[in-house]
Amino acid sequence: MKVAIITHSSTFEARAHAIGDYFRRRGDDVTWFFSDLDHRTKKTVERSAPDHVYVHLEPFKRNMSMKRMRAIRRFSHDVERELDTRMRTDPFDVLWFLLPANSLAGVADRLHERYGTPVVFDIIDLWPESLPVKGLAATPPARMWARLRDAHLGCASLITTECDRYRGIIGLPADRTRTLYWYKPRPEGDPGAVGLAPDAAWRKVADGTAAHDGAAPLPVAYLGAVNNIIDIPLITRLLAAMNDIRPVHLHIVGTGERLERFVEQARESVSRVTYHGAVYDEPRKDAILGGCAYGINIMKPTVKVGLSMKSIDYLYCGLPLLNAIGGDSADLVEREGAGVNVDPLDIEATARHAVALAADPVASERMHRAARACYDAHFTEERFNEALDSAVSTFVEPAVHGGEGARA
Repeated sequence: MKVAIITHSSTFEARAHAIGDYFRRRGDDVTWFFSDLDHRTKKTVERSAPDHVYVHLEPFKRNMSMKRMRAIRRFSHDVERELDTRMRTDPFDVLWFLLPANSLAGVADRLHERYGTPVVFDIIDLWPESLPVKGLAATPPARMWARLRDAHLGCASLITTECDRYRGIIGLPADRTRTLYWYKPRPEGDPGAVGLAPDAAWRKVADGTAAHDGAAPLPVAYLGAVNNIIDIPLITRLLAAMNDIRPVHLHIVGTGERLERFVEQARESVSRVTYHGAVYDEPRKDAILGGCAYGINIMKPTVKVGLSMKSIDYLYCGLPLLNAIGGDSADLVEREGAGVNVDPLDIEATARHAVALAADPVASERMHRAARACYDAHFTEERFNEALDSAVSTFVEPAVHGGEGARA
């Protein structure tokens, strides 16, 4: 088969490559259609690579701006023109679109109608539903934005989602939607199941009920972007409540526009804060996380996600979650014992429970092992490829070989 994989965002390219690599291992031909914009620096970059087509995306400074919306619309138009030209001369058998951008859904639908080519939508974020603005989804502009995606979902032979939670939020068809969890690669020499870090002094203290009585501080990690979607007030309230029971040492790995505010409020809430910066070296990052008792996985309740990439990093290191994300994350924590679900209405009870579990060597080791087992069960490259193989064989190949691409 000839497969085209399309995304507008450099942030999504790792997933696009993983999907393409899966098809290539099968012996299929793959062409990636990417933009020439680095979404981190917001600058145009000159790139070239075999089997890649780079379509211009006009730079923008603000993520929420009309300039960005216009730039993405123009990008979608140019991608459609490029794909249309190629479909006339050397057609693709499958068009795989990563959404957002929502406007790419209309491109897919028109190409499907024109050529009958099977379409796959891989939904890896929800715009506008995931934006942390209360009441935004009910406004006319947001409804129009969502319809750019929703009005065209019927053309897809297969819809994959980053997490289960998306299905209920936008009412995806159960008969052709599959969850495709993202993964963290296991490097060669990965030790497999893990317990507590051997040098974790905090694990040697069985009684965590007395505050500031000489007990080793409880290390807690925050990993990832410090931006407007994380719930800084809830995080610092929880840490302060835990710190009232036992000293807390917060390790921050990441950066973002809310970093200064987060560090300032954290220092008012816990006994010690260590800022490690943005750590891109995986062994160093894993060493920091692996020495902690918990990883913070808390976003604003208005953010409609079911899973975060940081949670997969935590679980890989055997790090239990302090979790306030609903859907998949809450279910995994509850079902598999991989941490503590935060009750925003009773922070003190959550803090007592979290500190007590961390202070109990048996319970703490059980949580750490459960966290790593959760990673092994759901978030490895092998699991990703198994899920892809099942979805492709069930939905994509029949559509290609049987001409059943239309799904109105």
